[in-house]
Amino acid sequence: MKFGIQMYGAGRALKEKKEAFWAEAAGMGYRWIEPCLGQEPSAGVWTVEELEEYMPVMQAYGLSVVSCHILSGALDGWAPRLKALTGKYGIRQYVISCPEPIDGAYQAKQLEDCRELARQLSGFGAQLLAHNGMEVSCRKMAGKSAYEQFLESCAEEVGAQADVGWLLYGGEDPEAFLWRNKGRIRSLHYKDMKLEEGGYAEAPVGQGALDMAACFQFARAMEIPQFIDQDSSQDFLRDLREAGKKLSGLTGHRERTKSRLCILDVETGELEELHKYDKVVEAPNWTKDGGSLVFNSEGLIYRFDIATGQERVIDSGACNNCNNDHVLSPDQKEIVVSHSEEGWQSKAYILPAEGGSPRCVTDKSPSFVHGWSPDGKELAYCAFRDYGKGQEVDIYTISVLGGGEKRLTAGAGFNDGPEYAPDGKSIWFNSTRTGRMQVFRMGADGSGPVQMTDDDRNNWFPHVSPDGEKVVYISYSGTGLESEEHLPNMQVELWRMDSDGGNRRKVLEFFGGQGSLNVNSWAPDSRRLAMVVYELEHK
Repeated sequence: MKFGIQMYGAGRALKEKKEAFWAEAAGMGYRWIEPCLGQEPSAGVWTVEELEEYMPVMQAYGLSVVSCHILSGALDGWAPRLKALTGKYGIRQYVISCPEPIDGAYQAKQLEDCRELARQLSGFGAQLLAHNGMEVSCRKMAGKSAYEQFLESCAEEVGAQADVGWLLYGGEDPEAFLWRNKGRIRSLHYKDMKLEEGGYAEAPVGQGALDMAACFQFARAMEIPQFIDQDSSQDFLRDLREAGKKLSGLTGHRERTKSRLCILDVETGELEELHKYDKVVEAPNWTKDGGSLVFNSEGLIYRFDIATGQERVIDSGACNNCNNDHVLSPDQKEIVVSHSEEGWQSKAYILPAEGGSPRCVTDKSPSFVHGWSPDGKELAYCAFRDYGKGQEVDIYTISVLGGGEKRLTAGAGFNDGPEYAPDGKSIWFNSTRTGRMQVFRMGADGSGPVQMTDDDRNNWFPHVSPDGEKVVYISYSGTGLESEEHLPNMQVELWRMDSDGGNRRKVLEFFGGQGSLNVNSWAPDSRRLAMVVYELEHK
């Protein structure tokens, strides 16, 4: 996911490093910069003119500004300046400090001033957010923090950039607060606290008591910007790097996830739940006889009988760490699974569909299989290979007997999800070769690639119906994710189109993503799909 840096505490590091600061920030994987703007410059505050000065350098390193803090006692006169910044740079969120109550209550003028600025910003496509500091996080009003009371009093006109560290300091459970106010929170600010004798004190992010995983799962589910605040750091760049590693390590985090194995009618959008699991299940294949689904969970492969709801483990021998890339052979006698002996170094293995000893097909890893040719002779898979300039991600094919692999896409973006059309003449896949992740089709030999979708979303895993007439794919928004990412537990969409690219329409919005629809799951009737919808338990 894309993460950002709150710049208030970065004054010294920026002053010492100058342009090298932006290079290091980008090298750590950060994509967003959140400055603090004020009338007078200081170590942590920029003027609008300084922001304009920094912009070309930041943009040269792939950094952008999606939000700014406004540190000014008076908000009068800011709207025209913010309108200009929005028009020029696409900044969409402006953050103010949550005002403190007067005489124990929020006064009508305080609220109206904030609402009025919010209305002005809304007029040119931006939002006003309120950020909580120590005082409004600690002060209680009618059993709630002053911050929560302020948000409720603004009647949805003013959103929230929640500082989870100050929430913790003020006695809140940040996870419970976030979900309780999910309709208001548009941005997340990470500060951390360590527990000392007498209470909490600030700590570098990732080195305190904050449950970062719980906060991250909320932000990922809502797909809102996330910013690291290292104000308390004695080594800003070192601690920034460590916090970024922690956040990046959470992108696939799925603790407390429940799974709903479902059947979807693609024509009506009707969703039928077959079974609910208190664990992660993924990627159902539908057998050709229409009676069973095959899916993976916790490294094993299962067969689920639709009529009875009974399931059993398919014996996959040493392949006990299977991921969500597996396909049944055209004659249904075998299954190919993607298994990793360690980490994500996946290889393709073929075993009997009813269970038995697996044999390795791909010598190299990582290899993630998605397609089996209709004639039964070859597999299509996504593979990460090093060609001297770092890893390239391409589509390959290989004989089911093993041997040498054939590279079908070369040096053109991140390529994934290859699947044969029923006639075997073409392969559908997804690629970033034109920018965002989009759906493509090419000849089975890799010739003549044609782009089939072209929009501002990230589109993954095209699946062709058995009759060859329809294609479905899963679609992520184009905002919070890198184009190469397909993460779990997010708000996503299922789209369908004709196999010539026509009649595109959205079928379903749901909570899912990675694991929901990674492999072809069409029913033999070319009308229904098997898929997994997820639920996240939270406070």
